[in-house]
Amino acid sequence: MAPLQIPDDCILNILKFLYKDHKTLFSCLLINKQWCEITVPILWRKPWKLGISTEFWEFITDSLILCLSDYSKQVLHINGIIPSNILSQKPKFNYISYIKYISQDIITKFVNNYITLNFEEETFSLMHKNLLFEEIWKMFLNQCNSLKSITLPNIKIINYLQDEGNCLKNIKKLICSTEIDSSLFLDLSKICQNITKFIIIQNKNLENNEIGLNTLIESQNNIEHIKIESFMNIENDSLAKSLRLHINSLKSITLKNFNSLPYSLFYNSEFPNLKILKIKLINNLKILDTIKLPNLEILEILNNSNLIDQTIDLYSKLISTTTNGNLKKINLEVSNDQCFDDLKDFIEIITNHCIKIEYLTLWINDKLFINLEILLITCKNLKHITINKAIDLDWELIDDDFNNLNDDDDIDSSASIESNSSNLSENGRCNMGKNDNSWLDFLTKSVGIGVQSNEFKFLNISATHSSINLSELIIRGDWNFTRKDLVKFFEIWKEKNSSIPLKLQIVNNKTSIETINDVCRKYADEGILKDWLAYKYNRI
Repeated sequence: MAPLQIPDDCILNILKFLYKDHKTLFSCLLINKQWCEITVPILWRKPWKLGISTEFWEFITDSLILCLSDYSKQVLHINGIIPSNILSQKPKFNYISYIKYISQDIITKFVNNYITLNFEEETFSLMHKNLLFEEIWKMFLNQCNSLKSITLPNIKIINYLQDEGNCLKNIKKLICSTEIDSSLFLDLSKICQNITKFIIIQNKNLENNEIGLNTLIESQNNIEHIKIESFMNIENDSLAKSLRLHINSLKSITLKNFNSLPYSLFYNSEFPNLKILKIKLINNLKILDTIKLPNLEILEILNNSNLIDQTIDLYSKLISTTTNGNLKKINLEVSNDQCFDDLKDFIEIITNHCIKIEYLTLWINDKLFINLEILLITCKNLKHITINKAIDLDWELIDDDFNNLNDDDDIDSSASIESNSSNLSENGRCNMGKNDNSWLDFLTKSVGIGVQSNEFKFLNISATHSSINLSELIIRGDWNFTRKDLVKFFEIWKEKNSSIPLKLQIVNNKTSIETINDVCRKYADEGILKDWLAYKYNRI
């Protein structure tokens, strides 16, 4: 009886989950012909991501040269670029047809690698290089039947198409710059109407007669994702006007390096389907007061903290008045000297309006611990939280005698650094080693006696009331945790019986890295900690 053959669909459904596991996929190639035929298209969807070695590029260059059309092979052979034995060779698979992404950089690297492998570079003329470049572009543009994404070169690639742009008409993602010739965009607008994602580099102001990119944007059926990065405060208002036509279909907007948010896109606008808004290094954000984001799930604003309007009350108003409780991630950057009332309002707004929140950045001071506690109790879905300590706090130590108990090792000295150097990496991450933890065992047993510092209160609240789903905690600021504070935190965490090991990061100006690492090592050995990182940084 012949062995039972697994249906192709079953194998494909298994392998599609392994598309990032290249080592396993390479092994699947060797099982049998059936597995090989199913695996090759998966590996060749984006083969460039595998390109981390010289051997890889030698292999891929040899394979793709065989995929050239017979006509291109003849042209390159006549000009002495490929040898005669290539003319009759065919690849085992039509590798080109599986590729989903190409770019100018990839093809340039491919051409340069072929020249390096087969010629003395100084003997290879620019004319021959341009000819090889042209034939390779033709190969990709006319054989990549699965092409979904392209980074546009500033050359007339439309002239290389042989069948009315069949490979380009299915493009979903376009990466381009504003310095590309406007006529290329106009040509593409006649071929491509289903682009859903644009990534645009604004490195040139568009003149009034350069309408190509605007026309291409306006000709699309539904643009869902837009990412624009501007250089030297270049702003093209006409692009914003064209994008506004897609306001109902946009799902994500990412903007970087603008002098202010594009007025024509944002002013008095409602984005009914926008789920992601990411803003970085933009000077003026006040137009956010005019927008509505009813279905927003991710809000990230990472700007320089000295910007005038970079205040937390702007974000509080945005969250409370324009979102409908769907936010899952809030990652904001502000200066850490915000008004107390603004900090309090922000925490209360998150507590009352963001019940689904999973990823959160907060600022607290010693008068906001009760607000932090209520938030942690209410927001049961929190998986990641970053807590910044606001400056100029009035820290009141209740029991200095206890806080100084057996803490001599907190003082940095050449002796202590030398003794721990074998267990610390340069940035403070601990190497997993076995140390004498007798002092730690003592503290673990004795930690019940009342520590009442603000640091202890903060850690106690964080450990006691955090969601069992919390897997990553980042603490920033001038905290002065003692060993006892940290031990008590982990003991409470352990008692919660959370099935998810914690990842901890402490960016700290007072507690020594050695102290943090010594405590964390013990609880990593116990499986309470998955990973940790402690390092010094300037004031937030």
